[in-house]
Amino acid sequence: MDKIWLQGGPFLEVSFLLEQEAGKKEAARSLINKLSSFPIRINFEDENIDGLVDAFTAGFPCDEEDLHSLRIHSLHLRIEIRIAGLRKAILQVEQLSSNALLADFWFYGSQFDDPEHHQTGIKTEDLQDFEQFLLELYAGFVFKAGGISIEQDMRNLFDCQVSSPSEQYRFENLSPEAFLCNSAGFYRLLWNEDYGMLSKVLSCSKRTGRSGVLISSSAPYSEF
Repeated sequence: MDKIWLQGGPFLEVSFLLEQEAGKKEAARSLINKLSSFPIRINFEDENIDGLVDAFTAGFPCDEEDLHSLRIHSLHLRIEIRIAGLRKAILQVEQLSSNALLADFWFYGSQFDDPEHHQTGIKTEDLQDFEQFLLELYAGFVFKAGGISIEQDMRNLFDCQVSSPSEQYRFENLSPEAFLCNSAGFYRLLWNEDYGMLSKVLSCSKRTGRSGVLISSSAPYSEF
């Protein structure tokens, strides 16, 4: 992550999981293009996005001394977005397996403002705007699963004990059962029942349209 663009922490993450059906370059460029015309305006601040996408496509080895090491394909883009005020964020795009792509927005997540670095904290009353952002993302991408948490993303929902990239993170391996069992620590979770019906509908859930089910945590912001 760009430590100059975002300082301190913790970080609030809004992430979602997509099936990668095209090549790496095409998938990353399609994601960026769609976000560029989003209802919630997203300003991309990097000048050489094409070069960054090329670097994402090429990847880099997990072990630089091993020519046959797995390659990591991860892209970090600096953005500004208006969610309960104008905020800096990092958009991380990472290939988890040969057919699963993670999109993850990182925000400065402290409840306290950081005037020195021009970072606005996230208050409890701001969370409804981040929930709306998650719903806007779902309307645009109709992804399999998405969520809001502190320093957790969609990887945490898989029943995996290995780090990514790994074929254990294949898109189809995220099941409704794993989604529910590994949901602790998420403020909001959204599941698309086109990929399997949830075994139970929680009292803290609501339907969003387009087969989406939004699940809410009862824990206050400081505890999730």
